[in-house]
Amino acid sequence: MKKKRVLRWLMVLVLVAAAAAYAVPKFMAMQTESRATSVSAYTVGHGDVAVTITGSGMLEVKDTLDVMLLDGVEVAEVFAEQGDLVQQGDVLAVLDTDSLTYRAAELSSQLTALDKQLSMLRLKSAIHAPAKGRIKYLPVAEDDDVIETVNKHGALAILSTDELMQVEIETDAVMEINAEVKVKWNGGSEEGTVVSRTGKGYLITLSDQDAPYQAEAAVYYEATQVGTGVIDIHAPLAIFGNGGTIADIHYDVDDQVALNAKLFTLDNEPATDDYRKAMADRQDVAEQLQTVLKYQNQPNILAEEAGTVNEVLAAEGKKMASQDGSGEAKGFVLGVGGAVVMTVDVDELDVNKVAVGQKATVTLDAFSSETFEATVTRISYIGQSSGSITTYATDLELAYDERLRVGMNGSAVIQSDHVENVVIVPLGAVHEDADGAYVYLLDDMDQQEKCYITTGLSDGSYAEVCSGLHAGDRIVYSQQRYSFMMPMSMMNSPMGGMLSE
Repeated sequence: MKKKRVLRWLMVLVLVAAAAAYAVPKFMAMQTESRATSVSAYTVGHGDVAVTITGSGMLEVKDTLDVMLLDGVEVAEVFAEQGDLVQQGDVLAVLDTDSLTYRAAELSSQLTALDKQLSMLRLKSAIHAPAKGRIKYLPVAEDDDVIETVNKHGALAILSTDELMQVEIETDAVMEINAEVKVKWNGGSEEGTVVSRTGKGYLITLSDQDAPYQAEAAVYYEATQVGTGVIDIHAPLAIFGNGGTIADIHYDVDDQVALNAKLFTLDNEPATDDYRKAMADRQDVAEQLQTVLKYQNQPNILAEEAGTVNEVLAAEGKKMASQDGSGEAKGFVLGVGGAVVMTVDVDELDVNKVAVGQKATVTLDAFSSETFEATVTRISYIGQSSGSITTYATDLELAYDERLRVGMNGSAVIQSDHVENVVIVPLGAVHEDADGAYVYLLDDMDQQEKCYITTGLSDGSYAEVCSGLHAGDRIVYSQQRYSFMMPMSMMNSPMGGMLSE
């Protein structure tokens, strides 16, 4: 009995193996056969294609406005707090009246001192020698315009500052350095000294007392003329002016002048630097005094524009102190223009598709059922890296809406490219091979023909067709379905009987 049972099990196993050998390939074949292909015709038409880029961010104010308080004036009371919404003309703080009175007295005293300084700093009407020397060039005359003279002659005068003139000659003669020579010009002569060799000759110096500037001269060595040249100033210093006319000339050519000697007296000269600085200081102090007097009459600090209070630097009992000497210190910072700016991070792969002026839509968590129109206003050229990804901050500006608040979170969709009323096809109908993109075009008999096309923009569902198809063409649009039903032969295999036992 035991042997029969074993034989029976062996027979069952053999049958199961045989069934499996038959059923598995049959199953695979049936799976392939059950991959039903649903083929339908698609009529090509016109449509719009938009390429978009998404990002998220929070709302910020469009701009900020600094509310300045007077330097050295105490704040009596502060009414605004950070986060407050204020309207134009709202009182932000009140200044202490006693402090205003004291500050007005200080500024009045400074103004008096500056007026005294200005009365002493008369407009300088002279040009002085910046160094000791001898006048060797003096092309200017009385009543000449200073600027015109400088433009025409190069300078009002030129001084020789080391008591030497020079002549450079070309010669084949051989002379020792420091050798004595004679320099002759029309109407005079002077002993000279060979001071250096040049590329083609020698440089000779002589006294500046009588030698005429720019005169032709001949040089003699041991009674032999060795060359000629032009007499020039060895260490020249040009004299300039910045405006006015020449009223008096106090020296002549070849006169010696001392440091700070008055060379020219001028008419109508522009103000000197010291005078201009004193005038600018007086104007600043006068403006500060005028502001203090205004606040003495009305000590309230008002909001110049509507906005939110971003920062409060003023404090009760605190005197404001300017950091730049302007006479004013920052008391408040207002966010103005509304919370209408959202900054989103655009991936480096997409940033070149974004441009200032492109349109976007923004959805805010606080108003999830609404969308807000926005415009790209700024794209950073400096990226921020995180791991292997670099993003670029991109600012979007929304239209003003009083409901929008700083810090509201949301997401944005930037339309980077868009075409309207163009020929489009579903991406599922487009194939590709080594020759390019193609579709299967249907003729009137529903016969398929391979048709190559040129595509443009794609939004992930549809593609723009630039060439190859026209509206009204019919193409094959196939969608595959897969059936994984187990074959009946597997369901009725002997395995089932074995398990039933």
